[in-house]
Amino acid sequence: MIGLGLASSHAPGMFCPKEVWPTVYTAIPEYMKGSQPHTAKLETEAVIETYIARIDAAFEELRRHIEEYRPDALIVIGDDQDDMFTASNNPAICVFTGEEIWGSSLPRYMDLPAEASMISTKVHVDLAELLLRQLMKRGFDPAASSVLKPQGKYPERGTSHMLTYPLPRLVPKFDIPVIPVFLNSYFPPMPSGKRCWDLGAAIADVFRDRPERIAIFGSGGMSHDPDGPRAGWIDEPLDTWVFERIESNRGHELANLFSFDSATLRGGTGELRSWIAVAGACQWAGRKVEYIQAHHAKTGLGFCVWPAARR
Repeated sequence: MIGLGLASSHAPGMFCPKEVWPTVYTAIPEYMKGSQPHTAKLETEAVIETYIARIDAAFEELRRHIEEYRPDALIVIGDDQDDMFTASNNPAICVFTGEEIWGSSLPRYMDLPAEASMISTKVHVDLAELLLRQLMKRGFDPAASSVLKPQGKYPERGTSHMLTYPLPRLVPKFDIPVIPVFLNSYFPPMPSGKRCWDLGAAIADVFRDRPERIAIFGSGGMSHDPDGPRAGWIDEPLDTWVFERIESNRGHELANLFSFDSATLRGGTGELRSWIAVAGACQWAGRKVEYIQAHHAKTGLGFCVWPAARR
């Protein structure tokens, strides 16, 4: 059964040393820097150091929850951004069932060859195949992938960073097999918030009577538009609203997101779909671990846990 839920951002800047953060910020178009209500100019090197310390502490707390829960498998649900898939085939949902999944654990901002940061982790094949079959029986039609053959812009970097960036922080020994679930969050048409909530509920139902201890992790978010017209701007009220629904056990209200079009909900903010899926799988009160409006990282950096102790 699923007894632990977690979620975090996976913005590339989070995984870079402080010296690289200004490089991330320079990717924001110049015309944006003076027009948006952000305060990146106040994010000095000392401030960025505090951000990194808070990020490290937040990941450590999530890692500790995983360690204490001792899951037999970790479902990792998140988006793909031209890594695994391309416009030739971009599934709304895909379950990976191969024996192993690999990729680069450091962003391209680090200017290192992909092989210098390559990680690999086992997949819980039996449970992944079970999930694939049982989702089909519950009205979902996920794509099936059992061979890791990235088709995107940088195939040498392997699978999506939704898995490879946060996993070394969450499972540093790579001793917990994963079940990767790709959820399209960038390329229209995309699943609605309700579809993501229903997906999470279906995942929980699949494993409800299973003896294995399973944790689920939502990767991505919060509000950001890293390469779009709102690059560097963060919608703090939206991020707060999401946390409030999770902490008050009103996660079902998150299903209202993405049922309408909004400039704020475009771009990377769409990654909140993975948080909605985790909320749908857990359906008990979660807790905000950390939140940082990191304009240099171009993202509202969020961390959340649905603790096992609250079951």
